[in-house]
Amino acid sequence: MGISSTYTRAEVIAQYNDNLCWEGSSAKAVLALEAVRWLLVNRPQNISESNRSLNYESLIDEKKRLEEYVAIHGSSVGRSPFTQGRMLT
Repeated sequence: MGISSTYTRAEVIAQYNDNLCWEGSSAKAVLALEAVRWLLVNRPQNISESNRSLNYESLIDEKKRLEEYVAIHGSSVGRSPFTQGRMLT
């Protein structure tokens, strides 16, 4: 998705919620990690809405798990940085 500075907290939380089942999908893990990082950087002192609250300590643990997963299963793992084509004759 590519979160930018113009995104609202609601949009970022929606991205995080859309990718909660990231295990087994490096694409979802990258999107979830991006949302977690944004939330941690832009976190207020506290947030509570409609009898719901957000615990940033649990996001720090989630960020670590996501970073480990993406490092192992990311889309660039095991790929050559360049390719060379040769015509078969």
